[in-house]
Amino acid sequence: MQSIQALMNNLERSPQWQASSGLRQVLAIWPQLVGAAVAQHSQPTKIYREVLQVSVSSAAWAQTLTFERTRIRQKLHHKLPLLATKIRDLRFASAEWRRLTQRSQPLAVNSLTHHPSWAALNPDLSPLPPATAHDAFQKWAERKQAQLANQSQCPCCHSPCPSQELQRWGVCAICQAHQWHTLQSQDRQEAKHKKNI
Repeated sequence: MQSIQALMNNLERSPQWQASSGLRQVLAIWPQLVGAAVAQHSQPTKIYREVLQVSVSSAAWAQTLTFERTRIRQKLHHKLPLLATKIRDLRFASAEWRRLTQRSQPLAVNSLTHHPSWAALNPDLSPLPPATAHDAFQKWAERKQAQLANQSQCPCCHSPCPSQELQRWGVCAICQAHQWHTLQSQDRQEAKHKKNI
């Protein structure tokens, strides 16, 4: 078995992670490059053949930003000089905007809070995405530790579990599923026994 650190190092060296690294960096500073108002109508989607592809909300935005692409590229190279050789131009198109915005719509919190396994977490206020796989793992581990610290303990297995599960079933979801399985097995045994009599 490899250590988590070795796995993270392998992930960071993978071509897929390397390819998306530049896009993650651009996404992190995009509002600074174009301004908050323009950032609401545009989002970089990929870097393909040294061209940063940007999805925009309308053809008018595509035209406006096309006129500004030289200035935006210069600001980008100034902020992220290592990407100067990876991004030589920008292209703006509105074709993907609807799909992109629908996919990125956050789940309604109200729909999650009714689920018994929901455990409210403090949102991560960091505006920057993790730069490395190790940073992403660290952020996830910190969130998981915060979640576990705020959870109750299952009286059956003594594992941490959301208090909503205890309120609903009196035990954690795993113990409840085990109890249901046991009851179903007993019911099947009784039905089989009655059938044989």
